[in-house]
Amino acid sequence: MKKLIAMAGVGLALGMASLQPVLADEEEMMIPGEFSANVAFLTDYRFRGITQTQNEPAIQGGFDWAHDSGIYLGTWASNVEFNDAHIEMDFYGGYANTVGNFSYDLGVIYYWYPGARRNQDFDFVEVALGMGYDFEVASVSLGMNYSPENFGASGDAFYTEAGVAVPLPYDFELGATIGYQIIDDEATFGVPDYLNWSVSLARSFYGFDFGLAYVDTDEGSCGDGCGATVIFSVSRSF
Repeated sequence: MKKLIAMAGVGLALGMASLQPVLADEEEMMIPGEFSANVAFLTDYRFRGITQTQNEPAIQGGFDWAHDSGIYLGTWASNVEFNDAHIEMDFYGGYANTVGNFSYDLGVIYYWYPGARRNQDFDFVEVALGMGYDFEVASVSLGMNYSPENFGASGDAFYTEAGVAVPLPYDFELGATIGYQIIDDEATFGVPDYLNWSVSLARSFYGFDFGLAYVDTDEGSCGDGCGATVIFSVSRSF
């Protein structure tokens, strides 16, 4: 919409240039909030420590809308490799706010795998609660996700993850996470309850975010798919 308004202003500059601020104001009133987008490349897509791409690279991207009130909506997608499913699309919404150095986020996420057969029951929903506190010298976070019917119809699932991020000299950031996944029907899911963790180093250069992460789990039933690995990533937000 902004591009169309700008083009109209160029074409009608002699007679209607003065209307451009009015049109811009009307646009802001019609579409409140802010839009953003992101795109990323990773050498492997790991979801809670388990590869989603058979240890192959992933290209990911998303669009988000956030209102000043704290309400947000978004969608995100990545390539995956699950039998008939080759794409994961997530749709989410919720409410996020900050009070001083404390932040919280309550949302709902729908994971959709187009192309998968219906009887595979890949699609599922999660309710997510996240909290964080910035101590300036470091920030900490705690997240909890619950699904009443997890991926592959594996029953109730509960995931908890704690994280810490520490700013380093020269604008580097050191991060670490540890999470635990509990699944009601372990046999259907194919993996028992397990622990996963990561250590990462990140830095931004010229608008791009670069990261290097070590990821591992205590689960060995899925072979290399849940074993130790190092992942390189580069992303950009708009």
